[in-house]
Amino acid sequence: MLATVSATGDLIAAIPAMLGFAPSRSLLLICLDGRIGETLTIGTMMRHDLSFPDPAATLRSVNTEMADVIDRFAAVCKRDEVRTAIAVIVDDRTKTSVEALGGDTRYQALGSRLEDRLQARGTRLLDTFLTENIARGCAWISLTEPRERGTVSDPRSSAVTLAYVLGGRAMLESREALADLLQPLDTEVSRQVRACIGAARDAATPSERTTIERILQEIGRWAQSPLDQPRSLELSAVQIAELGVALTRLMVRDSMLALALHECAATAEQLWSHLSRTLPAPERACPATLLGFSAYARGDGVMAGVAIELALAADPDYSLARLLDSALNAGARPEMIREVALSGYAVAELCGVRLSPPTSAR
Repeated sequence: MLATVSATGDLIAAIPAMLGFAPSRSLLLICLDGRIGETLTIGTMMRHDLSFPDPAATLRSVNTEMADVIDRFAAVCKRDEVRTAIAVIVDDRTKTSVEALGGDTRYQALGSRLEDRLQARGTRLLDTFLTENIARGCAWISLTEPRERGTVSDPRSSAVTLAYVLGGRAMLESREALADLLQPLDTEVSRQVRACIGAARDAATPSERTTIERILQEIGRWAQSPLDQPRSLELSAVQIAELGVALTRLMVRDSMLALALHECAATAEQLWSHLSRTLPAPERACPATLLGFSAYARGDGVMAGVAIELALAADPDYSLARLLDSALNAGARPEMIREVALSGYAVAELCGVRLSPPTSAR
């Protein structure tokens, strides 16, 4: 989704909506068209945890981790032919004023390194802004002369936030809050699933067509379940174990990639999320990967990253999760993932299942 803002305080306030959470201790690079003071059209946003050199090192240097991050940011800008960008540093680890922060050589070194690397690849860094937090009334300051300063607008009332909320995207307090939502469960049901998984692995294997159709039927039932009686409450431990084992079949899994472009994509994500939280490792790796794949295809890089981490924690060698992780770290665009999703239609047809055409809403 492209976003449009017209003032620096509004731009910073829009960041949580565009990321899906309010970043802290982060370096962000925002690719855009236009200039500060004019209407800005925002495209790709990149974020990484902020770190500084060891205190024994010079405060005018950038550590190896941040140098690598900056080089990756610059490589993505070069590949996508980004002409202008701005950076935002969010750091709450100081009790000094923002004016004093602006003179901190650590931030100056980071901003200078980013500017140099971007310029070498054809991208002009218009400014680097520094703020302790992205919250209403929080002060920000620019790190380039002449210094600009101001306060962050209310992120909750941002026009960009409204657009994302109306589009069905939630905004969480932090990336950790999102990760918590996807953490595997330790409940009576999940323990029963672990007890059933061996029998599901040993059971007779139905045809791939039958398996795919069964999963599609389950997704259809999820779509029709009322809000006060979600389908997840009706799935037995045996059914969850059977679905988890079914998804380990390569042709079945690859057919499910097509659902990232399908009208049932949101419902499928609910099922993948539920399975990834209730299945044991390594079976949870597949639904977690499918969740990450679908989120990536719709441009939600944060959700994709968290889901892929969950998949790799369950099975570090799971090849599709590793490929998606590499694509995400390289800044591959969602369009590329959607191209991969199209291959799922061909796989489903090979299995004897014809899916309805992709929806134009994705």
